[in-house]
Amino acid sequence: MSVLLPVGVLIAGMIGTLLRVVITGLDTHFNRQIYGTLAVNVAGSFLLGVLTGSDGDLALVTAIGGLGALTTFSTFISQVERLARTETVEKAAAYVLASVILGVTAALFGLAL
Repeated sequence: MSVLLPVGVLIAGMIGTLLRVVITGLDTHFNRQIYGTLAVNVAGSFLLGVLTGSDGDLALVTAIGGLGALTTFSTFISQVERLARTETVEKAAAYVLASVILGVTAALFGLAL
């Protein structure tokens, strides 16, 4: 493995993290950033679908570093827990369903490309 591969993952991770902060930061007025988290996770699913089947270091760096940092499962889970605890279980379930359905659909569209 080339030393450039981990450096590429690091740089892509920094870019993905910054994009997530910007996108979820735009959502501060709507339900504590669930829409921003939904947006980055769906976008990441689409892009991972596009990269699926790609070979080479660039695809690896982008998928692991960039999309790994852009998407956020831990934030999604904490938001589901918070919605179930502070609002309603129905809202939490709707958020889970929307995330899964939109994420899988986006990945399938990306894969189709």
